Amino acid sequence: PPVANVDQVAAVFAVKDPEPNPVLLDRFLITAMMNNIDVLICFNKADLAEAFESSPLLLHCRENYRVVSTSAVTGKGLDRLKEMLQGRITVFAGPSGVGKSTILNELIPGLKLKTGAVSVKLRRGKHTTRHVELISLPGGGLVADTPGFSSLDLPDLEPQELAGYFPEMEKYHGNCRFTGCLHYKEPDCAVKEAVKSGRIEETRYRQYLDFMQELMDRRRY
Repeated sequence: PPVANVDQVAAVFAVKDPEPNPVLLDRFLITAMMNNIDVLICFNKADLAEAFESSPLLLHCRENYRVVSTSAVTGKGLDRLKEMLQGRITVFAGPSGVGKSTILNELIPGLKLKTGAVSVKLRRGKHTTRHVELISLPGGGLVADTPGFSSLDLPDLEPQELAGYFPEMEKYHGNCRFTGCLHYKEPDCAVKEAVKSGRIEETRYRQYLDFMQELMDRRRY
């Protein structure tokens, strides 16, 4: 749902229950960046999976974005998150069941947003937030708690624009043999060489290729 005058968006994902979905996170980040909105990534439920602190997903996100790990149970990271929200209009967005409403209940004394559990059968959250509501933060700032989502389409990008939304590929821009290289099937591609040498993770490159194919298929129809 639309929220006007947004300063930043907080992409809230859980480290477990439900498991983080890197593809969904990438789609979300691309959409936010395309709309020139600052992004903050919040990995919640940090108390459930300490091993996540050394995961490739978290390391990649910390290298390229503003990231905070939180736990509404232990209080970890909540003070830092509060600082990052001060004086700004922030949209809380992410899948159902990741704890968006629970975090806000902890940050704002007296707030009693409805919260829900994760479906044992489906391993994803149940919708509890049904509408968008702007909530005032103590000390200044507004936060919009939004309904959870489980899927997200890529925005309307040109294929040659996609690499610009993969931060690890930007440094190789202009180093390929062909101007306008899509880093797809072209020879002498600096990005593909970086993948071969391990400077770009192969899983990230495969995700790029999947998105590229999606954009190309969209243009065929």
